[in-house]
Amino acid sequence: MTRVTLILNEHGAPSETFQRTLARTLAAGGYDVTVHALAGALPSGPPLHPRVTASVGDLARGTRAAQLRGAVRDAGPLAHAARLARARYGWTSRAAVAAAHAAPILATEPDIVHLGFSGIGVALADVWPLLGDVPLVVSCRGSAELVQPLLDPTRGPALRRLFARTDVIHVVAAAVGEAVVALGADPGKVRVVRPAVDLDRWRVRPPVAYEGPVRLVSVGRLVPAKGLDDLFAAVAILRGSGLDVTLTVIGDGPHRDPLRLRAARSGLDGAVDLVGRRTPDEVAAALAEAHLLVSPSWSEGISNGVLEAMASGVPVVSTDVGGMGEVITDGVDGWLVGAGRPDQLATAIRQAVEGPDHLAAVVANARARVESEFGLARQSAAWLAIYGGTSGGIEVHEEPTP
Repeated sequence: MTRVTLILNEHGAPSETFQRTLARTLAAGGYDVTVHALAGALPSGPPLHPRVTASVGDLARGTRAAQLRGAVRDAGPLAHAARLARARYGWTSRAAVAAAHAAPILATEPDIVHLGFSGIGVALADVWPLLGDVPLVVSCRGSAELVQPLLDPTRGPALRRLFARTDVIHVVAAAVGEAVVALGADPGKVRVVRPAVDLDRWRVRPPVAYEGPVRLVSVGRLVPAKGLDDLFAAVAILRGSGLDVTLTVIGDGPHRDPLRLRAARSGLDGAVDLVGRRTPDEVAAALAEAHLLVSPSWSEGISNGVLEAMASGVPVVSTDVGGMGEVITDGVDGWLVGAGRPDQLATAIRQAVEGPDHLAAVVANARARVESEFGLARQSAAWLAIYGGTSGGIEVHEEPTP
């Protein structure tokens, strides 16, 4: 039976939802899957699927070459990894750290290794030569490929080296595929498998009446690239023009305190509520009470929050970045505006709330779009086609990037 080791950052993190769905898909397709987290604790509760197991490996930053010498003389995965690392990197701390990372991966005896984010591939670059000819798949979600190379001059070359070692490069949108090819990836390795939503879980809610303020919701990690400063400015524009509007921001991250300060300094204290991280059920409850979901990002692959809103009958205003133009047709199933344009955000929000007849058509079109293009069944079929179904082995004939 083909064994797949899926590597992610931490079990249970919200950003790992995609990987958990992938693990269940592959297990249902006949693969034995180990979900290996680089840090944290093993997940509690029942397994994702009878064919899915979990493991955890420490980051081992403190590992020293002296420990490598002792490990080489022992038996087991660490000794095997230590011998491979010593042969490649010598008696060095670099070899020791590579061995410490590689050992729990080698212990899963993988036939295929799948990296949940390209950032994992860059961080553990010294590990992949120790895997021999084990096929490597990497998922590119957007920010690491669209933003990081612009901010860090070392990231582009590091990604190029990773892509050279990789057998399949999964991208969540054609726009991300174009970015990785521009970074040096072989176009023949790139495959598009877009995000998906559980259409049974995210059902259309009844329309929310406009009684009291217009309630906006935004969902995402609180980092500058998510463009929340622009959304705050749009809220200020709308309130200044007489439209009573409030904003609930769901998510957490390093930009939370600057955003709180921005709200206070802009006189938006009573209009903006940063509620922190919420469970999927809590997000669904927030959407059920919202008039609009707004995604003001400067960079995005394809936003799961946008897909969930569209599936739930919540109108969406989004910036036209990354793969969002592959999800929304402006004025048909949502609204697209330029990134960094609070004035356009404000105009689109006002158009949405002041055109109820058109709004009903947009909501219906959005649900139909998600049903036809972003359901779990379509995503699962694409994954199993890439992996070769139940026969094992990586095949690269499904959904190539143009």
